[in-house]
Amino acid sequence: MRVADLDTPALIVDLDRLEANLDRVAAFARAADLTLRPHTKTHKTPHIAQLQLARGAAGITVAKLGEAEAMAAAGIDDIFIAHQIVGPQKIERLLALAERLKITVGVDSRDVAAPLSTASAQRGIRLPVLIEVDIGLRRCGIPPGQVPDFTREINALPGLNLSGLFTYPGQVYAARTENEVAGIAAYECRILNDLTRQISPLLGVAPRVSGGSTPTAPHYVAGCGLTEIRPGSYVFNDRTQIDRWAAQPTDCALTVLATVVSTPEPGRAVLDAGSKSLAADLAPDSPGHGMLKEDNHAVLVKLNEEHGFLDLSDAVLKPKVGDKVEVIPNHSCVVSNLFDEIVAARGGEVLETWPIVARGKSR
Repeated sequence: MRVADLDTPALIVDLDRLEANLDRVAAFARAADLTLRPHTKTHKTPHIAQLQLARGAAGITVAKLGEAEAMAAAGIDDIFIAHQIVGPQKIERLLALAERLKITVGVDSRDVAAPLSTASAQRGIRLPVLIEVDIGLRRCGIPPGQVPDFTREINALPGLNLSGLFTYPGQVYAARTENEVAGIAAYECRILNDLTRQISPLLGVAPRVSGGSTPTAPHYVAGCGLTEIRPGSYVFNDRTQIDRWAAQPTDCALTVLATVVSTPEPGRAVLDAGSKSLAADLAPDSPGHGMLKEDNHAVLVKLNEEHGFLDLSDAVLKPKVGDKVEVIPNHSCVVSNLFDEIVAARGGEVLETWPIVARGKSR
């Protein structure tokens, strides 16, 4: 079957582009002597996680406990949950995983760490944890200056194995130039390298130091201060990554196949894919909610729930009712969470369909 024969909306991954993206970032990590632990919240698909592991990833990162459970059920046994686990129900589920695979979680306060410590000690487990450090995103995490004292505090708790530090340089998405992206990566490394020197004597071992993102991935070098990176969006790329100098349109592997259902006037077409298929996220710089793979000058300027409004005024492509087009979304991570399956294609030919098993696993 050809991609163009599929019913719509449908989520498509171009295997040639996907594999090139996986190979490129795996090469970045090797060149910088960094462990690759990709964030699978982008694709939520065990099949793609296995492709990442086959290219040298040491394990995976997830955003939520439910994603970890889905990936563990698919046989993946080294998982970092880059989030705080809070509440007795979640702690019980977490420890059930920890009894059968390597699972690491983040902590950024005693309020988070102490219940984990108590529950782990009661079950005879030493749960690996990483301290989250806020280097400017102002989300979760503690300021760098508090890390040494917090390290002493967490290191004294039973039931926990303090393994190191992690951060996320998410402020990179506000960068205005590629030099700023490189500067944020350098700043991240400088802060984490300094903290490593301070806490290594407290831990008695060299700490695991985890960071990174898709835009900063090309900017790390050997000895930079990190030991692993956790890029996520690189697997698919999207208009956000184009805007942050991490990809070109030809690197975008994920598209939403849609059908033109109306052409009310010249220069405008309406698709059968709206916010329930493409999400409503905006890109940092690019206008609208997506662009066509076939013609990047054809832009989705508006979304309703089930309709996409396509502006063709600058486009060469002039689709007719019944034509099918592929939309490159602004934010691939959100779009993956809107579909039950992803169709894998090569050269326009459908080869496989992969279930997105971690879709909706937000608990």
